[in-house]
Amino acid sequence: MRTQRLFAYAFTLCFVLLGAGLATAADEQGNYNATLKGKYRIFSNATTVGSTAKLYFIGVITYDGNGHASMADRGTIIDSAGFTAPSFEETGTFTYTVKRDGSFTQEGSFKSNPEGSYTLTGAKWVGQIGQGGSILIISGTIPVQPAIFTSGGLSAERLSGFTATAVRIHD
Repeated sequence: MRTQRLFAYAFTLCFVLLGAGLATAADEQGNYNATLKGKYRIFSNATTVGSTAKLYFIGVITYDGNGHASMADRGTIIDSAGFTAPSFEETGTFTYTVKRDGSFTQEGSFKSNPEGSYTLTGAKWVGQIGQGGSILIISGTIPVQPAIFTSGGLSAERLSGFTATAVRIHD
């Protein structure tokens, strides 16, 4: 009799916990953006169309968990002969959407610092959040725009795309 009562309590407890778990999942359903929250150190490189120059960037991107992100980075252009142009700084603002499988899309724009040199709009990225949210793998396209910026005699006339890795540095 005592064993039957213990089984009944255990069954009831499991049933209550299962119901609570399902209710929690239903409440959070659709708010996957919260899985992408915190500061990430981002390393990226971009390719150009019609040029052998490579662009390399390092910066910090901050996701707010509600679908908005901001970024500040420093870029460097290196041509095929190994000439390095003076570095430049830019900031970006984005909106993002995380899917249930941990993939995400991100769209936004960049501005040069100090402002005035260029504004780049229509950047579209896709990414995947690694297990535990510590690493992001990102790739993207940048719309073809003439004469985005010139630095040290090198011109990034047409950026075509980039790849990036981001590592969480702060929650």
